[in-house]
Amino acid sequence: MTAVRNHHLVALFSQFLLFAISIFLFVIPIYLLWSHITHEQHHLSNYKPHVVALILARGGSKGIPKKNLAIIQNSTLLRRSLNTVNDCELFHDVWVSTDDKEIATEAKLAGAKVFHRSAEMASDEASSLSAVKEFSMYHPKVDIFAIIQCTSPFLTVEYLTRGYRMAVYQQFESVFSVTRSHKLRWKLDSEGQLQPANFDVIKRPRRQDWNGEYVENGMFYFVHKNLIVNNKLQGGKLGVVVIPMNRSLEIDTYFDLQAARLLASLLDMPKNLTTEKN
Repeated sequence: MTAVRNHHLVALFSQFLLFAISIFLFVIPIYLLWSHITHEQHHLSNYKPHVVALILARGGSKGIPKKNLAIIQNSTLLRRSLNTVNDCELFHDVWVSTDDKEIATEAKLAGAKVFHRSAEMASDEASSLSAVKEFSMYHPKVDIFAIIQCTSPFLTVEYLTRGYRMAVYQQFESVFSVTRSHKLRWKLDSEGQLQPANFDVIKRPRRQDWNGEYVENGMFYFVHKNLIVNNKLQGGKLGVVVIPMNRSLEIDTYFDLQAARLLASLLDMPKNLTTEKN
């Protein structure tokens, strides 16, 4: 009788042990999978794309020789832009792409890294996009390029921060600076006759009755890498940062440069005023 009871207990224990092992073997893979998914979700929630600031500054400008080194308020155009970019403290790295030794030296003095652009990508025929593509080939880890034009001397931390947040946190694939225009435009049709381009001549809009148009001002472009790879500066989900007219000046001519010098005395914050060029 005792032997039968012991045998029965052993059988029950064996069944319980097999059941426990089955549960263990079933639960452990689920737990490991859950841990992996949780880890990935945590990683993604804390992931920040690799964003670099990139200034294209070749030495062969024609309208104003060495335009990127022109002086405004005792600072070069390049230095002004780099000071603003550095004040943002948002970018993984700050780069200047150039073929010019003087520009490279100025970039390093301002704390930027220098990418030595090829002669082909610094020619008059080369586009900004081709120069960015060349840079991206040597920096495959970059997810978003903030392409900044140093000949737009009134860039601010606020404008860059807006563009950065839109590109990084709001998932805009391309964000660029614009100026709002209320100009009434005309164009020639196929027969050479003037036609209104953006308004109805019978219902000419008053300035206060319409929002105007967005005009690119070239100050900056935030671009995701997938667009650069596909030969685009803009595409996908688009966003803009509207820059006031008085800060949208681009320097292409000596007149623009003189105008910028006059404006700088009115627009620059005291921090930007220096007594000498470092």
